[in-house]
Amino acid sequence: MSHEKWLITGLSTIVLVILSLTAALTASQEWSLLAICTLLFVMMHPLIWLAWRYYWFWCQAIMQLTTYSQMLKEGEQNLHLKIPHKDNLLVELQQEIESLAKKKNSQESQSQSLEHLLSGMLDSWSVPVCLFDQQLKLTYRNGAMNEQLQQPMLVGSAATDLGFSLQDSQLLHPKFSQQWQCQSINYLHQGEKHWLFTALDISQLLHQTQTTTQQNLIRVLSHELRNSLTPMSSMADTLLSSEHLDEQRTRLVLSRIHQRSDRLLSFVGQYSKLAQLPLPKLQWFNIQEVLTEATAMIDESKCEIDFKGNEQCFGDAEQLAQIMINLLKNSQEACQQKITKVTIKSYYHQQQQVLELSDNGPGFANLDNVLTPFYTTKQNGSGIGLSLCAEIIRHHGGQLTVSNRQDSGAKISMTWPLIESDN
Repeated sequence: MSHEKWLITGLSTIVLVILSLTAALTASQEWSLLAICTLLFVMMHPLIWLAWRYYWFWCQAIMQLTTYSQMLKEGEQNLHLKIPHKDNLLVELQQEIESLAKKKNSQESQSQSLEHLLSGMLDSWSVPVCLFDQQLKLTYRNGAMNEQLQQPMLVGSAATDLGFSLQDSQLLHPKFSQQWQCQSINYLHQGEKHWLFTALDISQLLHQTQTTTQQNLIRVLSHELRNSLTPMSSMADTLLSSEHLDEQRTRLVLSRIHQRSDRLLSFVGQYSKLAQLPLPKLQWFNIQEVLTEATAMIDESKCEIDFKGNEQCFGDAEQLAQIMINLLKNSQEACQQKITKVTIKSYYHQQQQVLELSDNGPGFANLDNVLTPFYTTKQNGSGIGLSLCAEIIRHHGGQLTVSNRQDSGAKISMTWPLIESDN
């Protein structure tokens, strides 16, 4: 039963109780039936009028507050409700309603100002942008998006009608091919899920990257070919200019040509490894066995290795062995002392496998470019070794960082997550 019906029932009950008590009192005083009915009839009218006035007083005040609340909800701000009596219990309710209305209007004003600002910024932005609501209906698109799609984009249109599709929580559109970097972000606005779609043209960046890669490749290949072919050509010219070929001299020249050829083939092989690195086969293995294999590839008589930490390591044993071979060779080649001292630490930290290698060499001459492919400070270096190591760790889902120790020597840290392979 509603509160209004409870009020009517209560007032009716009060009137009936008063009339019943009056009838009982007059009957006890032996009034006649006609006198009792006459008295009840006379009393009934003022009682009913008083009950109706009471009911109307409360209904009118509540109806006024209801109408006032609805007008405030629709945005009217120039209205003010006057309560007939200052001591009325509904005055506090009116004040609370007005306070909430002012707060709501202030928030809406700020929200509209922010929306106008963002809309103005996005309209002048050259990046295509559009917004969709929870039902994937278009709510906004800037001029750049219109120019790119070259089709009518009416607000309220379905995303599918505009050519968009939702796959793995990402909005896709066939107009934005590989030269575009697309991003979809879902966010909550007024309790509802919305989607923001942006597309960035990266064709120029891709072209610049490709051009830079080609230039680096041509520079390195030209350098390596010139360093190998120039001496070979000179030695061949020397032999051809001789009237009589000396067997010992000829063997010496051919031996040097053979060495140069092997070095050039080694360089090509290293570059192929960097360009065609397979996916790692992640599993647990003994790092000591990998270190034994790596130290066999260097001059063990001039190198001391101090291993600390957990022997059980997680990763691709073959690829990490290649990293250790490269790093140990680099340490031994860079060290200017009689004995190269290398410290290797293996441990786990926050669900990460950590490998650290430090030596007693002079450290890195240029930390900014040490991981740049083809960059090298060695006279006979190719600049591929450390780049290959960094690429292997990236394929493990981690990163390789380099630094110089405060006293002396280089330090290389490698971290990657302890996640079991699906293979």
